[in-house]
Amino acid sequence: MRFLFVYQDYAEPARKLLDELQVDDVTLIIARKNAQAPTDDEVSVLEKHAGADAAACEINRKYRKRAAEFVTFCCEPKKFRFEDQQLREWLVPKGRVEVSRKKPSDAFRAAAQRSVALILHPDALNYADELVEHRWRFAETGADLLARYAAGEHLGALREWKQKFAVDFAANGRVSFKYKWTCESEYREGKTEWHLKEGDNTTRESAARIYFARVEFSGGARVVVLYVGPHPDDGERTLTFSVP
Repeated sequence: MRFLFVYQDYAEPARKLLDELQVDDVTLIIARKNAQAPTDDEVSVLEKHAGADAAACEINRKYRKRAAEFVTFCCEPKKFRFEDQQLREWLVPKGRVEVSRKKPSDAFRAAAQRSVALILHPDALNYADELVEHRWRFAETGADLLARYAAGEHLGALREWKQKFAVDFAANGRVSFKYKWTCESEYREGKTEWHLKEGDNTTRESAARIYFARVEFSGGARVVVLYVGPHPDDGERTLTFSVP
């Protein structure tokens, strides 16, 4: 694992750069305005990868000094530029071996096996593998995050996932799912527009979406994945199902 620290003004272009280069071993950490150090949650991640290589763009000296207690800075362009050759060569070293990705459907099935509280609607993966391959990394990351979220791991607020994990969460949208769920002897119904997303203003296959809901049962909360795949048509869908 490597880390890229950038000032908040460059967060979005930094994410786009990582996506363009298909870099999957670099975690992006955003330095907020006037911040003197990474957050406690970020420090806990850095501690797990003590000594890891890192790059930094336009972070203040105090912040850098604190971060340097955990990482080794190898690349520090004075300014963040999307086309910066030094940064690009650090992100994609010569001779890098490409990492093979799981198909989105396989990633979600594996995630559901890891967490009994992550439930896949029977039709959730029907269109998952129609995503273009450069969105498979997003689907695999989303599957892993939802498995951890369902298991009760503290990942912060969903709206913070974009900053922490480069996975964008939206609470509302033009697509909604009504669910009528029977789980053993309990019945729940509700409506959700919650989704993880990557890709806007692009083709349907490149606009990756993961729709899900968190539902409380007497034995604890469960997270149900309702749809994975290209952006579905706008509108409301009703799903009736029985899943233990």
